[in-house]
Amino acid sequence: RSTLEGGSHPFLSDAAVVQALSLAIDRDLLSEIGYGPAGKAASNVIPAPALYASTANDAYLAQDIPRANAILDSAGWSRATDGIRAKEGVRLSILYQTSTNPVRQDTQALIKQWWAQLGVETELKNIDAAVFFGGDQSSPDTIQKFYADIQMATNLGGTDVETRLRALECARIPRPQNNWLGSNFSRYCNPEYDALAAELALTAPTENRARLVKNMNDLLVRDGAIIPLIHRGRISAHAHALAGVRINPWDSELWNVADWHRN
Repeated sequence: RSTLEGGSHPFLSDAAVVQALSLAIDRDLLSEIGYGPAGKAASNVIPAPALYASTANDAYLAQDIPRANAILDSAGWSRATDGIRAKEGVRLSILYQTSTNPVRQDTQALIKQWWAQLGVETELKNIDAAVFFGGDQSSPDTIQKFYADIQMATNLGGTDVETRLRALECARIPRPQNNWLGSNFSRYCNPEYDALAAELALTAPTENRARLVKNMNDLLVRDGAIIPLIHRGRISAHAHALAGVRINPWDSELWNVADWHRN
């Protein structure tokens, strides 16, 4: 997260830091280890359908730690005697949280190792999923409160990407005034992004919507609001003897159960 309600993050507001953190990640390895054929490397918040997928962030698909280190060097983030980079008294020290889940903890451990090669210190925290996603207003450990530097979760899509993108408008930031019920967990707030979201809501032609979606996606990636990792699919199966099954990624597998029948 970079542009925040109430101020900027002390180092994630630096585009060089965000670029370096993203370039250091081997997304192909994360996909192979954690998701197999159900996942593939992603560098976009909106990776599909193809019409909406930007190509502006393709450079992040390949891990490049030497380039990431060079970016930090050029931006003035120097290594201290302990190997951790710092600039103007600010250390690159990250608290990285997510829910308790074997795949997510493996992902955390790998990313911590890659970031260490950049001179970034990372503290890992995992929270019971019932708490992390639970929305308890009295808990400091919810995804809505985001009391960390970076947090990791899966964002589900829908039949149209507008819903996903408009969830990141400034007005949707969780805060005490809305009982921490907002959908903009990163607290990203950019008037340019909000203007594009408002235009998207009034735009019907598919080609024009695709242009707006790509622009919004690229702002999110550029500003470090989200570092995309994996485009995760759903896996479903049914018996060969069962006919009439139509798998639908937007709904339950049982959505047309009335049409099922034996061969």
